[in-house]
Amino acid sequence: MARYTVVSMPGDGIGKTVLPEAVRVLDAVKFDAEYVHADIGWDCWINEGNALPQRTIDLLAKHKLGLFGAITSKPKKEAEAELRSELRGKGFTYYSPIVTMRQLFDLHACVRPCIGFPGNPLNFIRKKPGGGPEEPQVNVVVSTPAWNGRIRPRPCWRRCARTRSSRRLPVCRPRSWR
Repeated sequence: MARYTVVSMPGDGIGKTVLPEAVRVLDAVKFDAEYVHADIGWDCWINEGNALPQRTIDLLAKHKLGLFGAITSKPKKEAEAELRSELRGKGFTYYSPIVTMRQLFDLHACVRPCIGFPGNPLNFIRKKPGGGPEEPQVNVVVSTPAWNGRIRPRPCWRRCARTRSSRRLPVCRPRSWR
């Protein structure tokens, strides 16, 4: 029996291509897991009126480990227009499955520690208010998308890491969320 059970959610679009490759990489490095398929994405929305079905939420809650590919999201009117005809006008509203998963499982921000080097073209670049490019500070934590690409200095990462349980990844939240 495998050590981990991973809920595999390819989604749609490129997710159906990249997720099997991610599993192949995990298998190559001898990650001891079995994979359970779960439905998520645009096909679920069109056919069921929910891009993140309850059965997928139940699998994630049970196994506590998911591997996610990619999904398609569209504006409300376009989303409703693509619903199956028998589901239209029944009060279904499209919600992003990613946002829903973050809310349900307390995953409010995706925080990635990184080290930037001055002059490196691969650094996270954003535009200055005047329009030109601005390189970030060196040794920062880049958080996306909850803070819209804002850059937080490392002391915030350390403070947040100390306040979270040692079993979970540190998650920093903007002051307005507290």
